[in-house]
Amino acid sequence: MDSKNEDFDFKYIDLDKIDISLFNARKLNPEQNITNLAKSIEEIGVQQPITVLEKPDKRYELIIGQRRLLASKLAGKETIPAVIITKKLDATDILLRSFSENIHRLDLEAQDKMTMATELLKRLGSIQKVANYIGVTTLTVKDWLGYASVPEPIKEMVKKGKFGYKTAVRINKNISDEKKAIEIAKLIEEEPRKEDQIDLIDIGKDNPNKTPKEIKEIHEKFKKEKRPLTINLTDKINKALEEAEKEYNSKKTDIALDAIEEWLTKRGFIK
Repeated sequence: MDSKNEDFDFKYIDLDKIDISLFNARKLNPEQNITNLAKSIEEIGVQQPITVLEKPDKRYELIIGQRRLLASKLAGKETIPAVIITKKLDATDILLRSFSENIHRLDLEAQDKMTMATELLKRLGSIQKVANYIGVTTLTVKDWLGYASVPEPIKEMVKKGKFGYKTAVRINKNISDEKKAIEIAKLIEEEPRKEDQIDLIDIGKDNPNKTPKEIKEIHEKFKKEKRPLTINLTDKINKALEEAEKEYNSKKTDIALDAIEEWLTKRGFIK
């Protein structure tokens, strides 16, 4: 069934008439974990329509829903439900819609976040405006922008899932020498615990003349002497962490540590 109002139209459109927008936020690994989505679409169909713009040649430009489009093709579908925006959108509007949609769904690649945040900053003029439009904190936007200057070997480690982009930004921010930063990153690859990764960065920062072997020895000694902090969580917070763990495919402890660090940074306790 088709429906229409002054700003958008809704109908099923042919998959072969849809082109992916150049402004779509998701550039890297759009097919990540797409097999399960394709199976779901094969069984129950697309539950959330994609969003497109109608082009003069009667084709459509996709701005939201790239994974749903690809999964529908994999599932052998011929059409897909779509919201067709009828009012004119400029490039900034398209970027904002695509970025906002994707950032709150399956987490974007760090490179995509960096690219989109940089482009939006050019168009909107301030980090605060970018954060407000997307619905994240200014600290998060700064992290994305900071990823641009991370050395390529460290970015490759992020792409391989050795650690997250925030850790890469932290390394780059605290270890000024690029060669030393890469050496610290290699040490971090061996540490699955987020707190140990942060400790290694801090030790490397405080001991710029130490070799990687010496830094690792200091860290091992530090781990033996460090007292663990125990926090009793309420059911509400624990449930929220469990949901975040599933959403972002990250450990609860890492998410909690990031949240505590962001809170302390915003209030000036962490410089």
